[in-house]
Amino acid sequence: MFLQQIMQARRDADRLERGRRAHQELRAASARQSPPRPFLAALRDAHVRDGVALIAEIKRASPSKGLLRGGLQPGPTARLYEACGAAAVSVLTEERWFQGSLDDLREARAATSLPILRKDFLSEEWEIWEARAAGADAVLLIAAALEPDRLRALAEEARSAGMDALIEVHDGDELRAALETSPTLIGINNRNLATFQVTLDTTEQLAPRVPKGIFLVSESGIADGGDVRRVLNAGAHAILVGESLVKDADPTARIHELLGRSQAREEMA
Repeated sequence: MFLQQIMQARRDADRLERGRRAHQELRAASARQSPPRPFLAALRDAHVRDGVALIAEIKRASPSKGLLRGGLQPGPTARLYEACGAAAVSVLTEERWFQGSLDDLREARAATSLPILRKDFLSEEWEIWEARAAGADAVLLIAAALEPDRLRALAEEARSAGMDALIEVHDGDELRAALETSPTLIGINNRNLATFQVTLDTTEQLAPRVPKGIFLVSESGIADGGDVRRVLNAGAHAILVGESLVKDADPTARIHELLGRSQAREEMA
């Protein structure tokens, strides 16, 4: 199972010890960073403006499909996303399976005024501060990868660092654990991290169970306007899209389509 493999690798004793020793240094480095940009507020504003908020992702590779786009440049990609109307940028920083890095995050944040989400498989408090020190404005916390007490602890650590936490779930048990963290943001991942199967049914089944007042993001498997309408009808307020953007020869037109500007592709042809 992929999720177990990646979390086991992240529990490497030497890596954990290095991180724990660096914890205070990372907190000090965070204090020297510019303040976090308001991630949730940006999503809310975009939802009011466009009817849907887009978190556009910088993603080099995936475990199931390998390299998605050779030569991807985080800075220019982030600028393009902002110019096309994205509300925020997600940057995959996991190195082994997704070929990302914190340098990708730093480059993206320097290139855009949009808030930046660190998307990774975080499990330790010092990784929250590592994200903030690198310039992240929000972090992803994956309920499937964390025991409920760890999930609560990391969500609280993110709040103490001034960052929003996007709590990701893909079934009812994970949603219950997420709700115990008093979340403001929940992401429903349409991809099962055990099988890699993707279905928008996941958002349709879980969204009605998310209490009103929690901002809801549908993640994975969203490729066109029809997919967007489907998850919005289920109750989502925002979408997180990576693969279909980085693989598209015309990501500008793809973003316009996702944001309901479906005529853009024909007008640009």
